[in-house]
Order: sequence, then structure tokens, then C-alpha cells
Amino acid sequence: MEISNFTTKSFFLVSNILGFLLFGRIYLCSATETDIHCLKSIKDSLQDPFNSLDSWDFSNSTEGFICRFIGIECWHPDENKVLNIMLSKMGLIGEFPRGIQNCTSLTGLNISNNNLYGTIPSDISVILEHVTTLDLSNNTFSGNIPPDIANCAYLNILKLENNNLEGEIPSRIGDLVRLKTFSVANNPGICGEPLNKCEDISEDKWKDTCSFIQGKTINKIIFSVNKWKLRSKQHVTSAKLSSNHKFYFLEYFLLLLFPVIQYVFLQILKLEKFVSRMSFMELEKATSGFSEDYLVGNGMLGKVYKAILPNDWTLAIKKFNDWENLEEEFVSEITTLGGLRHQNLLPLIGFCAEKEKRLLVYKYMHNGNLHEWLHSTEDNAKILDFHLRAKIALGVAKGLAWLHHGHELHVTHGSISTRCILLDQYFEPKISNFWEAKFWSKNDTALSWSLFPVAEYSGLGSYKQDIYCFGVVLLELVTGKEPYELTSSRNLFDHSPCLLDADRHLLGKGVDDLTLQFLELACNCVKFFPNKRPTVLEVYDTLRLISQGRTDLV
Repeated sequence: MEISNFTTKSFFLVSNILGFLLFGRIYLCSATETDIHCLKSIKDSLQDPFNSLDSWDFSNSTEGFICRFIGIECWHPDENKVLNIMLSKMGLIGEFPRGIQNCTSLTGLNISNNNLYGTIPSDISVILEHVTTLDLSNNTFSGNIPPDIANCAYLNILKLENNNLEGEIPSRIGDLVRLKTFSVANNPGICGEPLNKCEDISEDKWKDTCSFIQGKTINKIIFSVNKWKLRSKQHVTSAKLSSNHKFYFLEYFLLLLFPVIQYVFLQILKLEKFVSRMSFMELEKATSGFSEDYLVGNGMLGKVYKAILPNDWTLAIKKFNDWENLEEEFVSEITTLGGLRHQNLLPLIGFCAEKEKRLLVYKYMHNGNLHEWLHSTEDNAKILDFHLRAKIALGVAKGLAWLHHGHELHVTHGSISTRCILLDQYFEPKISNFWEAKFWSKNDTALSWSLFPVAEYSGLGSYKQDIYCFGVVLLELVTGKEPYELTSSRNLFDHSPCLLDADRHLLGKGVDDLTLQFLELACNCVKFFPNKRPTVLEVYDTLRLISQGRTDLV
């Protein structure tokens, strides 16, 4: 019996060793370019106020150079193949860096004790396929723990404590046979085994949530009731209703009304799954009572304030006008931008809805909007040289191309302008203002993604409208003129462009050919007939070549 046990144990030991060697060999054979791209994308996607990642210098091309980066462990010191990423307590700010997916040999990730926000990716097992240790603790991640995390089959350690996570713990986490450490402490909204049982929503939360229900929701209910009245004609005569008929009417009415109210209620609850719900008192305090000293912008929907939180985060708060019914725009912005994640879209961090107060909280963009840089002062316009303008245009085109084609549902923005293109500290553009955006299915049928569907025309027209609006942005970039000025002296919408139309700050700097090509592309985007305009992918490809200095474009 002892020999048998020894033989069995030896067999499993040898099997495990061989498996490990095979696993390691697979890693050793994998490409390393993806790992370099992985770390570069991580650095690009996160704010680094304390310069913790200064050692991440990608100009070096020697073998194993990324292994000398702070927080990086490689499988072998002379190979650019990342084993572990350990970036704890570095003051990093941003969302979960999806570029980690390109570190295909990664087995450990620790980004705890930073200022990371947003949701944990719903496809986390695809991003971190082979990870054994995952530590996201002591950040401000929000939303649910994605059920897909149970597909990270190699997990030994999973630490999610001290975040703003909510909802039920996915039961399938219990199926992770290798899991030895699992912590979700100090996430007030978390429930389920082994914690307290998830309870139904309280009456107070129902009342608070119902404060959303306004205008168009009532219209939906009235429409449903009128629809019932038409159907009821075949059952109820014009004679005076008996008490039984009245009871039947009331019962039928309530049965009809309840699904409508329930639908609206469930849609409202979904808002908190997109981004975090925040306290009005905290936001008010962070702006000194929405003082004029903190005011940084004034838009169509309300004022924008700069907010500084106790942990020194800097955020932008859009405070919707109290005297207008902007519920539809408010909900649309949350359900659209809150569900989209791309490096060229403005990150929406949270929202506040208390009584009549409606606020949206965004990542703060240090360089304001593009309109201010182009049109506010002569000095600002000079700073925007040709290459910087081409970079901005390319970034916007990249974001727009992802919206039109890269997302599982196609999205049209509806109102792109230089005012809604914000610039971070590196002049990387971020598209904002999604309150007119629409989701489209593959057959261009508008989807009721938001609480109030607003599709009014065909999908093709929506795409071409985005191209037209982006063409106006390109014209502003290359001419330096406001939209109303473009039709004054020489109408670029009707004539072939020439260098006389270009911004004088761009001329005579050795890029005249590129400037003319930029101008021609802009004019193509604003052609009168929509079918004559290029697609956003064609625009992106052309801008990419222009930004590379190509002068052989057709």
C-alpha cells in the first residue's frame, strides 16, 4: 500500500513538473513585441502624477530592456516577456488598463492602492487568461464583480477589498478550485455568499429612484393606457359600466401599468451599473458650493466645474440646469458614454441624482477643449503646429471609427464639434457630449439602449452626419476659422481648396503639401451629398498617412 501511494504521488509530481515545463516552454516560444506594446499601452492609458513610471523608457531596443522597468518581473532577465506586473502604491489614475491583454505570458497582476476607477472589465478572463494572482484592492472600482472572473481558472489569490463594488458575488467563484485567498471586504454594496443575503431594494431607494421618472415616461404610460382603451372597445359597450366592469377596468389598467413602471424602474437601476452614484453633498463640498472660482465651462446643458476631492483627485462636474427638463439628455449620457470605454472617449466616472439635482462626473482634462485652443487667443493657435493638429484629428478619427465599426453595437455621436473634443495633458483628444448619441444594430435599426429611444432617421444618414460634423472640425483645424467664417469670403463647401484657405500659422513650415492634403480631406467630408462623403475608416487611414508625413496620397 505504501509503495502504491508513493507511486501515485510520484506520478502526479512528475506530471505537474512536466506540465509546468511545457507551460513554461509555451511562454518561452511566445512573441515579445506584444509585451512591449502591452507596457506602452498601460503607461499611455494611466495618469502618473508622481512620475512613478519614469523608468519605462521605450526608446531603448536592447533585449530584455523592459525587465528593468520598475514594477516589472520577467520570465528571464534577458527576454522581453513579462511574468508579473506590480504597480502598487504608485498614485496611478485611470481605468483598468485593457492593454494588459497583450502581456500574454502574465501570471501576476497587482495594481492595488492606486486611484483606479470604473468597472472591472466584463471579459476579464480574456484579458488575464493565465493569471494566478490578481490584486485590485484599495482603489475605487465600481459596478458588479463580473461573473466572467470565475473563468480565470488559474487564480490562487483574488483581492478586491476597499473598492466601491456592489451587487451579488458571482456564485461560480466557488468553482475556482485553486483559489486560496479571496477578499471583498469594505465594499458596502457587495452581498451574497459568504456575506449577507442580497435583499430586495428598500422602499426609500424605490422612492429615490422614482424621482427620475418624468416627462417622457408619463407619455409612455399614457400611450399604453390609450392603447388599452382602443382594445377595450370590443369588450365594453358604450352603456354605463357596472361595478363589476369598473373593477375589471381597474384591474386590467393596473396589470397594464405595472410592467411599464417596472420597466422604467429597472432601466433606472441600470444607471448605477454603468457608473458610480455619488453624493451631492460631497460634490458640492469639492467645488466650494459650486463657486464661480471653480467654474471652467458653460455649455448647452449646464455649467462645468473643476472639483478637487479630499484624496487630491481632480474631476470635472457637469451641473445640469435646474430650470430645464433635461432628464432624457442626462440618462442618455450615462447609458451611452457610461457603457463605452476607449482611449479617445472622455471617461465618465459617476453621476448624482438627488431630488431635482442632476450632475455628471468626468475625468478632468487639463487642456480644456479644442475650440478654445483654436479660437481663443493667437498664442494658443501658434502652439498648435501642424503635427499637433494632425495628432488631434487622428485621435478623434480613431475614436469615431471605433464608435461606428469597432463596438459590438454601432454608435453615432450626432453632434461632434471642437467644443466637445477635450484635450488631456498630452493633447490626446477625448470625445465628449454623448446626449444625442444613438446605438444601431447591424441592419441599422435603432436600438432602445437608453431609457428613452430617440432614433429619428436611418442609420446611414446618422453615420454620414457624423462625417459631416467631423469635416467641419477638420476645416477648423486646418483653416483656424470658426464654422460661421468658413462660408464668408471663400466657400470651401463649393470650391476646390487651395493653400490660401489654410491657417497662416501652418504655412511655410515645410508641410505645405500635407496641409493641402488635410484641407482636401476636410472638404470631402462636408460634401453636400452624403453618399459622396468618405467613411470614417477611409478618413482615419488618410489622416494616419498624413500624420506620418506621407506626401504621396491620392
